[in-house]
Amino acid sequence: MAASLSWKFPKKEFLFLRIEALFVIALAVLIYVVALYQFDGILTAIGFTIVYLALYAGLSYGIRKWRKAEEHYKLTKKHLEISHRKFDKVKKEKTPLKDVAHHKLDKTFLGGYVMTRKGKKHLLFFNSKQEVDKFEVFLKKHLKG
Repeated sequence: MAASLSWKFPKKEFLFLRIEALFVIALAVLIYVVALYQFDGILTAIGFTIVYLALYAGLSYGIRKWRKAEEHYKLTKKHLEISHRKFDKVKKEKTPLKDVAHHKLDKTFLGGYVMTRKGKKHLLFFNSKQEVDKFEVFLKKHLKG
């Protein structure tokens, strides 16, 4: 196994994150149903839903381009390094693995966190299920050692 594991989030531009897509779909269905009952027309309801989806996608894309948010992660045998980039500011955090008390990963929505013994929570974001699996195997191996 490699001496370190690293990844960048987002690796590519996503239109929606998984959890975000779930809520966008739920709201689109709600808008469709309300518009259908309010205006008694399928075409009107479809029109309102399309306008909502277009506005949401356009605003979401614009905000992501403007903020330029990125996360860089590097996990070694000794520590976890996280670099947060937002706008043009970079904030770096380095946590020794011996200070990690607990971790939780969500393979469905590709996220999780690492909790230190001092109570500090470090959020984790992944691009794929394979990244989550690699992180979990690497972390468990080096937390026991």
